[in-house]
Amino acid sequence: MKSIVRAICLWAVLLLPVASFAQVLSGDVTGGGTVTGSVTSSDAWIQSNALDGDQVNFWSFTANAGDVLSIVVNSSAIEFGVSVYQGLVEAQELFIPGFSNYGDFGDNLYVAGTNPVTGALGTSLLNLVLPSSGVYTIAVGGESGFPLEGLFAYSMAVNVAPVPLPAAFWLLGSALAGMGVFGRRRRVAA
Repeated sequence: MKSIVRAICLWAVLLLPVASFAQVLSGDVTGGGTVTGSVTSSDAWIQSNALDGDQVNFWSFTANAGDVLSIVVNSSAIEFGVSVYQGLVEAQELFIPGFSNYGDFGDNLYVAGTNPVTGALGTSLLNLVLPSSGVYTIAVGGESGFPLEGLFAYSMAVNVAPVPLPAAFWLLGSALAGMGVFGRRRRVAA
């Protein structure tokens, strides 16, 4: 009986940090729009050491396969980096091995991101075609080479749009409809 109680206490101690870990999602940007946020570190995104949703912000959205995603981040404070993942980032996924700005982590599959070497004020990730339907997460954080603590504000414009059907599709559709009408007239006349 004592061994069972000890095992339960050990698991409670190990899981306590996970249970008390802050919610990491900053919000939902499904359908697009402009949102504002702030981070508490100037370099957490580039250092890949986000510990919570305050150092790197995580925004979720739902999209369909083939949708086109564009993200523009503006800040007068620091340079920002952006990564996009297929999946929903959860608090426990930021533990070891933790967040990665350029690869998969947890059950989140890396889709694309900005280059931390060439980033500049007004970071953007444009015309990214999403590979499949489901939930995605955008990670936004500081990519300054100088680690500073403070409150660094930004605004982020997100646009998620379905891929427009090509003109050839509409031309083919109208040709098929015309052939159907023409065929029907021939049958009625005969």
